[in-house]
Amino acid sequence: MTIPIDPVLVSFGSLAVRWYGLLALAGLGLSVWLSLRELRRQQLGSRLALDGLAWALPIGLVGARLVHVLGYWDYYLTNQSALWQVNLDGLSLWGGLAAGGVIFAARLSRGGSMRRRRILDGVAPYALLGIAVGRMGEFIDGQGQGLPSNLPWATQYASPLAASPDFGVGRHPVQLYDGVVAVGLFAAIALAPRRLPPGMRLAAVLVGYGAARVAMGALRLDLAFAFGLQIEQLLALGAIATGIVIGVRPLIMRTAPGHVAEDAAGGAAVAQTSPGQGNSLAA
Repeated sequence: MTIPIDPVLVSFGSLAVRWYGLLALAGLGLSVWLSLRELRRQQLGSRLALDGLAWALPIGLVGARLVHVLGYWDYYLTNQSALWQVNLDGLSLWGGLAAGGVIFAARLSRGGSMRRRRILDGVAPYALLGIAVGRMGEFIDGQGQGLPSNLPWATQYASPLAASPDFGVGRHPVQLYDGVVAVGLFAAIALAPRRLPPGMRLAAVLVGYGAARVAMGALRLDLAFAFGLQIEQLLALGAIATGIVIGVRPLIMRTAPGHVAEDAAGGAAVAQTSPGQGNSLAA
């Protein structure tokens, strides 16, 4: 399957606006807007989340660049001037998610454990939609192509401006696989029961999306970093482990003697919302 789309949307002299950059920004904006709308709908407020976002975005950018450089350390060791040539294909999505996500969660701790879990539950699914939009831009651009393939949907690019590793060779559209997984996970979470314990939606995102990234590593061109795994696979394994801990914790806490008081406090907070303002994403 040949992709005929020009990856450059418009150019002004030497400055080119590519579909990848435009859709990556659109995905980020969409996820932020939908997340804030969901938090307001649940009467959780947006000030705490915006404070966390103000910290998470710049630190996530640094983390995205650092993970990419570490993943290709041998190249940057011999091309040190390229360290400062930062563009979208020089950033790691998982590096940004890991660094930005940790800082975001840390800033939310000022609102208490229960509120933090509910905010993260509201934000995580919409982050998947933003990722999916960005992956579509990556697909149009030709960035992130996988291993060669003879499958009917293997893609190659007609435009010489595409960021494909080569031309005339059909490859796995791994970036498209990733986007489909993100949309599928969002749909599954949106259809989940409303009364899930706080933190369960976040856990589903971490485990589901992390497992997909580990599996898709077999189709990607990224170099092995340690233990035969790519650096993003290692981060994804960390996300899976974190998601399992977050998901199991409410089940353990329900049997703890002091959990009744926490449930009462959480229930009081939920009771302040109107009927149907639970954790539903489908509303």
